[in-house]
Amino acid sequence: MAVNYTTKYASKIAERFHKKSITDSACGHEYEFTGAKTIKVYSVDTVEETQYDRTKGSNRFGDPGNLGDTTQEMTCTQQPAFTFVIEPLDNSDQAIEKSAGKALRRQLDEKTIPGMDKYRLKKWVMGANIQVKAAIEPTKNTIVELIIEANAQMTDALVPLENRTIYMPTKMYQRLKQNPDFISVDALGKEALSRGVVGMVDGCPIKPVPKGYLPEGVYFLIKYKGSTVDPVKMQQYDILKKVQGYAGPVVQGVTYYDSFVLGTKGDGLAVCGSADLILDAPALAIATHKVTATVASGTTVKYTTDGTNPRYSDTAQTYTAAVTLKEGETFRCIAVKDGCVGVEGVQAYE
Repeated sequence: MAVNYTTKYASKIAERFHKKSITDSACGHEYEFTGAKTIKVYSVDTVEETQYDRTKGSNRFGDPGNLGDTTQEMTCTQQPAFTFVIEPLDNSDQAIEKSAGKALRRQLDEKTIPGMDKYRLKKWVMGANIQVKAAIEPTKNTIVELIIEANAQMTDALVPLENRTIYMPTKMYQRLKQNPDFISVDALGKEALSRGVVGMVDGCPIKPVPKGYLPEGVYFLIKYKGSTVDPVKMQQYDILKKVQGYAGPVVQGVTYYDSFVLGTKGDGLAVCGSADLILDAPALAIATHKVTATVASGTTVKYTTDGTNPRYSDTAQTYTAAVTLKEGETFRCIAVKDGCVGVEGVQAYE
């Protein structure tokens, strides 16, 4: 008989998840995935405003334009699973349940949660709509300037000042600590440390990230909490007491989750990194309304012609040949490579 531990150990699992996860406090949970594998998010566009013209016989508000929208489909894809055998103790339900609870917590802390953190950070980096490419690796004297620059770009994009978090690898954190503009945790209070915050710069809490958690070449990532959707569906954790071929009970489980950057809030993610991490915009040329893009080796190019951002839009296509634009269309594109983020290229109709 299977004993379901999703309910039995839910409080203990949730408590440890909250304490151990690097990314959970900055995740977005505004959209409901319960019972659903895929949801669609629709974002209505806007139009430019003009001056009201009393002298015109009609259309005094201006010539009406088509109001488009961006559709973003989000489908959970990550479903890591595990199974292991608990050797018989005294074969009592109490001993088995106690051992199972400890084993589940250990599995989550050491495997499931770190895996989720790495995946989320990678998706956040790849979905950052603001990129700051550093010509050389930041030093203790330059890293604060880069943080201020990235924060300023987010502010110019109307991203709220509150609820921003800076994630950076320990190598960069060591340099930041030597900068006089760094406010240490001593000045913030010990409760900040319990949340994984070790200091503050330019109004943002700093969270150091273990080596290998962020993609190679990331110097830091600034994230606004409401910029992503990060559903977690803990489907099943149970113990099979009697399984042929095993003396002890078999523990098995699966976690279903994913992470998505909202297209309307992509400016809520800013990444600073090396030239290898931040891919240049594809070189574009246009002749007789046909746009040609140069595709760099090892990358693909995603593009749209309906005005939507190719980083997020469901209408984005993979570039294979020159694209003919119609009057009023704009070619928007990015280079795509796993673990990297591309600068957007734009070409209007000519």
